[in-house]
Amino acid sequence: MKKKTWFSLDNAAKIFPCISKKDRPNMFRVSAMLVEDVNKDILQQTVETVLTRFPSFKVKLKPGIFWWYLDSNLNDFVVKEEDPDIFNFDSVHQKNGYLFNVTYFKNKISLTVFHSITDGTGAMEFLKSIVFQYLKYTGKKVKSDGLILNPDGPTSNNETVDNFLTYYDKHKNKAAKEVPAYHIEGTNFEGGGIGCIIGTCNVEEVKALAKQHNVTLTTYLAALYTWCCYKEHYNINREEVFKKPIALLVPANMRKVFDDNTLRNYAGFIRLVSYFKPTTTFNDILVEFDKQMKEKLTKENLLKAANSNVKFEKWFIIRIMPLFLKNIVMRLAYKFVGDKLHTSSVSNLGVIQIPESMKPYIKNFHFDLCASFSNTKNFGICSYNNQLNLSFSRSVVETGIETRFFRELSSKGVNVVINSNYWEVDAWKNVYNAKL
Repeated sequence: MKKKTWFSLDNAAKIFPCISKKDRPNMFRVSAMLVEDVNKDILQQTVETVLTRFPSFKVKLKPGIFWWYLDSNLNDFVVKEEDPDIFNFDSVHQKNGYLFNVTYFKNKISLTVFHSITDGTGAMEFLKSIVFQYLKYTGKKVKSDGLILNPDGPTSNNETVDNFLTYYDKHKNKAAKEVPAYHIEGTNFEGGGIGCIIGTCNVEEVKALAKQHNVTLTTYLAALYTWCCYKEHYNINREEVFKKPIALLVPANMRKVFDDNTLRNYAGFIRLVSYFKPTTTFNDILVEFDKQMKEKLTKENLLKAANSNVKFEKWFIIRIMPLFLKNIVMRLAYKFVGDKLHTSSVSNLGVIQIPESMKPYIKNFHFDLCASFSNTKNFGICSYNNQLNLSFSRSVVETGIETRFFRELSSKGVNVVINSNYWEVDAWKNVYNAKL
């Protein structure tokens, strides 16, 4: 009989089982586009093999007396063809209990994950191992070269550690209070679902634009996105735009700060906040975001934000509160506080690093965030092999911000190739080849 293991939810993950539902699924997706079409049977064999190497993924969510927890999952895992509804809440929360999906479509392998088990960086490491093993099973001569968590290798104890608790310091000051942000409204899709538009361009061309202003790539893209949000909504809801700031929630990979390799959630969050007036320019936003990035993206400030969350978890009244009451309290707290604090999320996974031996077999990678009824648009970024992939997900029909964003890039000399899942098209069910 296989040995069972279980994990407490990490500090960042504790909120998600309490607040998640179909219109707020708290999921994301990482995908690899191969040179060849995917063989379903080999992919199934691959995932079965790789799962034994990743105990923090081979789990199911269980209610305890005081907290949700992750118990080992001995059920079979089933690889599926990609669902056109790419963030289908029910498809990820499968009957077999797993909190992620591995799907295929033509030459693409996708990993869709519920946020309670990992963040984007952890999911990408898992996906890279799946692709590595898949290529081996299809006869490709590939080597891990220290860039892949080899499915044949041992599991490090560090991979399953909750580092929010490891680095918690009760003496650190808590993060500053934030103000409610402007929210992007629109027409909900009939029947639900998420629209996704991905623009692919040359990363060096966009880096050159950022360099002209002496800012980072992430700062430049976040500022451009904010500028497009402002311009698109200025004539729609002018009074509200000037009353509330546009605030972007930007995850920061804390593994880089602490030189750590946990596969669980370990991202700190900063808010890039911009207030507007009629004279505001794109350059104003760039200057302000550059300043905020330098001030907030420090070890000290990231720890403040993390400490605030851990301190809440350690409150005596919270610790002794039974789970059914915690669920109610956390839902209400998120509804009246969490939902209101940011306009959108912008997450950059950075450069996807893989061994040279794998590169001939992989065309590209994508990173897609899921939107929700309250945060209707989110923005995922990653780059691979000099390709910058800009993925906008949305829970509303309107695509004005995305259109304006890519037109702005194009007007600055960047050649952008656009793909979409065409969720805004009524007859999307008949557009099988339009899946992203």
